[in-house]
Amino acid sequence: MKFEKITEMPSLHDHLEEKSVHELLVGINEEDKKVAVAVEKAIPQIEKLIESIVPKMKRGGRIFYLGAGTSGRLGVLDASEIPPTYGMPNTYVIGLIAGGDTALRNPLEAAEDSAEKGWKELCDRNVGPLDTVIGIAASGTTPYVIGALHHCRKAGILTASISCNPGSPVSREAYILIDHRRTRVRDRKYTYEIGYGAKAGFKYDFYRHNDKNGSGERQPNGEYAIDQPETDRSGGSHDCGRNGLGL
Repeated sequence: MKFEKITEMPSLHDHLEEKSVHELLVGINEEDKKVAVAVEKAIPQIEKLIESIVPKMKRGGRIFYLGAGTSGRLGVLDASEIPPTYGMPNTYVIGLIAGGDTALRNPLEAAEDSAEKGWKELCDRNVGPLDTVIGIAASGTTPYVIGALHHCRKAGILTASISCNPGSPVSREAYILIDHRRTRVRDRKYTYEIGYGAKAGFKYDFYRHNDKNGSGERQPNGEYAIDQPETDRSGGSHDCGRNGLGL
């Protein structure tokens, strides 16, 4: 699909300084109405993603949101609402933003330019094949997000992306794509209980990535309660250096 830079298009609302308060509010409301329509079109992708995530989380997997700037802040905001709203521990859904907590209140434009930083931060949290990484990038061109999803794909980790620009680079690194104009689910021949990475012969048996008691519970440092044996890891080339994946 051709990369459409919708976020870079001229505004549909010009000469804002000449409009009345009422006209400005009506214009904002008109744009807000488009959100529900966009989400409706993306329901097939969202449904497939949820159905893929649930069995992984039941076995101890987590969800990581990854983004920069406003996109990153929204991910952190959503993750922070999980404990008070749903009564779940804050270790199940984790929001990562380029530049860390400082970037939540202060613009750190250069923080998003590293294609390796996001992956390193995931590795610091012992990301593994039971986890899901969702990249959020309005433009779909953020190196921090693209690089992390690229490494995750090669590590056999389920990825998804949220973007406003169809066919963007970030969408090419996701097994499941969510954007406001795409309605087709893209599968990349990925089976969600037995996951196949980007390279031939590189696979994980997710059923075996569980502790011996079947609880899949994690310790505070992100490690599983009991070491989890892995199946054939041949063909991998990306090693976190922390979680023993040997990818």
